[in-house]
Amino acid sequence: MRLERPVKITVGRLGTWEFEAGYYAYAGSALGPGGLAARLSHHTRTDKLLQWHIDYLLAHAELVEIWYAVDKKRKECIWASALRAIPGSKVPVPSFGASDCRCLTHLVYFNEQPTFTSFARALSDLEF
Repeated sequence: MRLERPVKITVGRLGTWEFEAGYYAYAGSALGPGGLAARLSHHTRTDKLLQWHIDYLLAHAELVEIWYAVDKKRKECIWASALRAIPGSKVPVPSFGASDCRCLTHLVYFNEQPTFTSFARALSDLEF
């Protein structure tokens, strides 16, 4: 996602946060009803109820790319760790998207758009 300019957003129970202009990567799962197709449909719609933390940011951001994998296991925690391992990454909001786990965050900020290659490299360094 890309924010063209800084914006202050109230993110549900997480409170109000200042989001810098730049790029944001979010790691989530789609294991619920409807799977990946339903989750992507939800996140790409503009007329939706704000249900998840990411919905609050998407109301202000431009969706630039979607990276995904199909798996029956939850992998968003390892993906979030890989995103945080990419050089230049910052944690913009602690606990964002991580209400149901012990991760620092599932949202990562970048001044420049991260590449899938940098993510894949960081992921391979984390997985054994």
